[in-house]
Amino acid sequence: MSIDLSNKEIKSSLEFLKENLPPKPTAVDGLYQLPKNLSDDVIKTNFSQDSLQKISDHIGYFLGILKSVKVNFVEEAIDPKWIASDAGIFAQGGGASSTPGIYKVIGYDHSEIILIKKYRYRLQNLLAILAHEYTHHYLHEHKVKKDDVSENEILTEIATAFLGIGQFLVEGYRPITWTSDYYNYVFMSGSTVHTMSLGYVTPNTIKKAIILATELRQWNPKEVVKSFKSLFDKLSVYIKLIPYRSEFRKIEKQKREVIIIKEDLMKIKEKYENICLEFNEIFKKVNLSSISKKDGTKFVILANEILKGNIKNKIDNFLKISKDVNKSGYIKNQKNQLIDNVIKWQRLLDKYLNANKK
Repeated sequence: MSIDLSNKEIKSSLEFLKENLPPKPTAVDGLYQLPKNLSDDVIKTNFSQDSLQKISDHIGYFLGILKSVKVNFVEEAIDPKWIASDAGIFAQGGGASSTPGIYKVIGYDHSEIILIKKYRYRLQNLLAILAHEYTHHYLHEHKVKKDDVSENEILTEIATAFLGIGQFLVEGYRPITWTSDYYNYVFMSGSTVHTMSLGYVTPNTIKKAIILATELRQWNPKEVVKSFKSLFDKLSVYIKLIPYRSEFRKIEKQKREVIIIKEDLMKIKEKYENICLEFNEIFKKVNLSSISKKDGTKFVILANEILKGNIKNKIDNFLKISKDVNKSGYIKNQKNQLIDNVIKWQRLLDKYLNANKK
């Protein structure tokens, strides 16, 4: 039975993942978007293994895993004789499988995902199962797991949200209901209602995890809201993310400032490299006796700067730490000093090189 986790429990799992996974956990920033042609292909080919393999590979590229994980597909309505044990071993029998998906590590550097399509499953259900099982593979690749089996399954569910593929679980884990055995008596009529559930946690838990992961991963709140299909989900997530929206605007402003600073530093670096080249030309093209004593002192200072590599080292160091928005103010002040120096030295060089051209 699926459980509903509290925000505190979800935050604990998210923090665990943040601490144990790479700083940039996915190859692409933001939430995963499934290309429409890939999902359409699954329907057109009646859930062919090849079409599901393509989606699996595409999810892998998003997560930064280039090597393909083999996807095996079994449809119970066609082949009900297969039974999957908890250990992920298939055997022939008369019943149906109780496990919709299995991730197996077979020997060194070889893994497989087994998807079992039950009679009532639709595309969104299989995508949810695939997202869960591929997350198992991702965590295995990064050697992240919990010792307890149940805890590890719950961690995997939360990890789908942290990695940006949790929206599949929100849609695919909704209870599947259908009716049978219609009856009609004198005073009453109706039918038996059946319900089938997927997942270790509820869709609501995944939705809460996505909301909490949004701030942790610094995702665009508009994109997060857009990733949900139902109007109710969009509205509820929009409301929950209102406090984060102002924080996100601040983060985006800082990121834009960092980009501008980086571009300015690259321009300064290019101009400084040009100054170094022109400095060497001074001694080849300019009569040194024409250089005034005051300008001569400036040339000595410039020569020392070039020899020591102070400016170059500063620029390179600032470029390395420019991604840190907390240091953007400091870098901005230092950048302005560098610009002043570059302008001053360029004017000095131009004064004599241009005079020599005349």
